Amino acid sequence: MSGHSVHESAAVEWRASQERRELGEALRRLLDVVVQSGAELAEMATATAAINELTAQLAGSTVRTDLSVAADSYRAHMSLVGGLSHPVAPQLAMQVDERGGTGEVIVGRVFQGGPGLVHGGIVALLIDHAMGCVAARPDRPAMTVRLDLRYRRPTPLDVPLTVSVNLDKIEGRQLFLSASITARGEVTAEAEAVFLTLTPENLDSVFGPSRI
Repeated sequence: MSGHSVHESAAVEWRASQERRELGEALRRLLDVVVQSGAELAEMATATAAINELTAQLAGSTVRTDLSVAADSYRAHMSLVGGLSHPVAPQLAMQVDERGGTGEVIVGRVFQGGPGLVHGGIVALLIDHAMGCVAARPDRPAMTVRLDLRYRRPTPLDVPLTVSVNLDKIEGRQLFLSASITARGEVTAEAEAVFLTLTPENLDSVFGPSRI
């Protein structure tokens, strides 16, 4: 047992900061090194002790969260994709409008599947997230109900990937989208999806009536 249970930690208000963002960046660099490191065993043991000490230091409090999607919100900074302060998140930043969106990201070896290739699950994660950025808005909460993905060719690590999304049509509460990932001018994956606009009852069911 680590002894760092979040249930025993004091809760504080979330506050975005440059220090938190730099911590996330530092951890992403560390993880990229860890999965490739050829350090001596003694160096690894020393690093493990230092990381355990930092873990204990940071475990003294947790943050209160809500459903805000504002630029400096917890959800924005700690999103599993694009979260500026998230220690793992691929740094995909989407530019969106009413018709769709595009973004660029470089995926490192933390997310390697086959040698030199992005894991297929991460390809799906990037596409689903990018589609969600287009489908969901503060005034139109929406969630994925179907995602059909085709892998056209392997997606390489460590090169710029372009993620493109189109909002093809809206029928009632259903939003129909298509998307692709391109590397070096070639499409490596393409997808179609249906998102469903959430009603207040849906939101209560999924997130609870006490949501903020």
